[in-house]
Amino acid sequence: MLVIKRLENYELIKKLMYTVGNEGLNRYNIVIVDRRVGGGLKEISLAGISKLMKDRVVIGDTVIPLHRVVEIRKGDEVLWRRSA
Repeated sequence: MLVIKRLENYELIKKLMYTVGNEGLNRYNIVIVDRRVGGGLKEISLAGISKLMKDRVVIGDTVIPLHRVVEIRKGDEVLWRRSA
């Protein structure tokens, strides 16, 4: 029986950082829960990622806790979605 391990958001972002490089990250976005936005969700490009930790990602000068990440996308394709 073939078992494929489901990557968590940290593992997927780390894999993208090391496989596609900084130039390729501009094609990838994360969707986060943001209470300041009317719809509650905000899409942010991974292009400006400066630091990735087990519990948060730093993009530019913005610190985003990984528990707020709802989806990771490449264009319109959803690569990862938080399970309900």
